[in-house]
Amino acid sequence: MSLRSALLAMFIPALLLAQAPPPKPVDTVPPAQITLTTPFPVHLGSVGPKEIRDAVFGIKSLADHPFHLRVLDFSLGLSLDDAQLKAALQPGEVRMLHVRVDPDDMLGYVRGAVRLGTDDPTQPFYILRYDMLVRPELVVDAEHKDLGEVAPYESPVADFHFTREGGEPIRLVLASSLPPYLEAEVIPRGSTADLRIVLRAARLRPGATAGLEVLKVTTNAPKQPQFTLYLDWRLALPVVPTPSRLVFDDPKTTLLALVLKAKDGKPFRVQSAEIEGKGFELLDHPGPAAGWQVLRVRRTGKVPSALLVLRFAGMDEPLKVPLAYLDPTARTHRAPVPAPGPHQ
Repeated sequence: MSLRSALLAMFIPALLLAQAPPPKPVDTVPPAQITLTTPFPVHLGSVGPKEIRDAVFGIKSLADHPFHLRVLDFSLGLSLDDAQLKAALQPGEVRMLHVRVDPDDMLGYVRGAVRLGTDDPTQPFYILRYDMLVRPELVVDAEHKDLGEVAPYESPVADFHFTREGGEPIRLVLASSLPPYLEAEVIPRGSTADLRIVLRAARLRPGATAGLEVLKVTTNAPKQPQFTLYLDWRLALPVVPTPSRLVFDDPKTTLLALVLKAKDGKPFRVQSAEIEGKGFELLDHPGPAAGWQVLRVRRTGKVPSALLVLRFAGMDEPLKVPLAYLDPTARTHRAPVPAPGPHQ
């Protein structure tokens, strides 16, 4: 045999061995010996804060021999009667495992699990999972309410209705200070209570056209110790002034105009117009009835504030429009401009 033939005889087997597919890895994890016959995870849905639930897991044995299960650990609020696991799980047996779920001290979306071990050394542990949505103990029907349009003579009422699960009495305390035009009353009814807010439109400051009231309420519910409530309102004036108040914020500006329009679009007549206070002068006198009118006001001095009072034919309540001058040379001593509240 030639040298070349001898070398080929040596390398060809090695080459064929290198091209052979690698052997499949051996799976060192044995297959599971149980399967679940119930939906996984178990969904308990919406649960009250004091409502005890039962999570049920159906366990079926896939093994060819009996084996025991035991609890290794479980999530907060869970408990399990060990008697359910006392007997060995037989081949093919289906056992319903009941887990007690106590949602106390929980709130919102909660997930939990039970970890089970076996007496079969070849088997890993098994995890049974569940989830639920724990409702708050104390709720209010709405955190934001709207009184809508309010006439100057009206006193509309808004009730914030609170309900507590579990039957314990509610204790509500209004923690916010109220402006003069709001009144509040807490009406307890055991496990329910109302916070009643009354808006006295007649007490609103001149120039007020709308408001967003922010109310802080404290409670005796451990997980809902405070609520922030909001109340909207808008003043419905028969004649709408634009702007709602005249503010002279530039020393060079001495003349501003007030546009009056009827809310219903019908003609109206200004019966009288006068300025209460000094430093301002009304240049236009009331004219005949019209759907809109313009009144000009001139600043004649540095008086910080006054009030334009308008009375209309056929209307009982006068319209009061604040007049203000913001003197830039006396900002630190400037009198505050009358404001209706959080916004206008």
